[in-house]
Amino acid sequence: MAESAYITWLERKGAVLFRGAGTCWVLNQGALVPASPFPAYYELDRSEARSLLKASGARFVRYSSAPCDHETSWWYVVCESHVPAGIDAKTRQNIGRGRRECAVEEIEAEWLVGNGYPCYAAASVRYRNHKPVSEAVFRRIILDTREGPFSYWGVFHKGHLAGYCQCIIDGKQVSTNVTKYHPSYLRHRSAYALIDRLIQTYVAGRGMTLSNGNRSIAHDTNYQDVLINIGFRKQFCRLNIVYDRWLKLGVGALYPLRPLLAGLPDRHVMHRIKALMRQEEIRRQNLGNGR
Repeated sequence: MAESAYITWLERKGAVLFRGAGTCWVLNQGALVPASPFPAYYELDRSEARSLLKASGARFVRYSSAPCDHETSWWYVVCESHVPAGIDAKTRQNIGRGRRECAVEEIEAEWLVGNGYPCYAAASVRYRNHKPVSEAVFRRIILDTREGPFSYWGVFHKGHLAGYCQCIIDGKQVSTNVTKYHPSYLRHRSAYALIDRLIQTYVAGRGMTLSNGNRSIAHDTNYQDVLINIGFRKQFCRLNIVYDRWLKLGVGALYPLRPLLAGLPDRHVMHRIKALMRQEEIRRQNLGNGR
């Protein structure tokens, strides 16, 4: 099993990893997912999935497979080449405005620890069902990355931190692992300025692949649409989920009730149930037969 710099860092930090199907897996909110922060595709048979569920205590295993050129309901968002001619006029205007009104710089983790929390807290307000961590926890999370394969970028408007991005770098792969924008500065096209600089640095400058993870399930956002306008694309693939026995029964029972659930407040436990239903809907769409 080839070890990545990111997985090596996780092991050094004492993260609990589970090995199976030729890769490492981590627990994330009750789900067992591949530890790779980059686009990765796996094929698991039922026995492998069941073994991983038993070893980890997860409620379900989730992974991607079968990358393809035809459209599917599941995808990663990636940028592998810089083609300015493919960017529409409105997006070029937004990028130009972002460059004029904002400055983008690579920053040190220590600087973000001392200056980044107000931006993080303001950005968190934009998301329902998300409670920001305390400033002490925020600082500890950033400081823990100092010796890992991470790079930080900040976008500034008149000296004020308008947003930041935590990148994970491993070989020729770069992942925008955490990105936060202060809502007060979005009108200055801070997002366009930051992403354009990352593309210019990593993709155009170093020939690397820049990724922003897979399709969002839990949050309604148009951010990935903005990325695609700037130069990213959708790498279509298939979503796979293997549930434990009891969750499989629960999902099967609730799935026909989706129209009723849609009318309930999207908060707390109901938010998680709706995310499960949306995830199951995508899985079934990927199968092509609704089963």
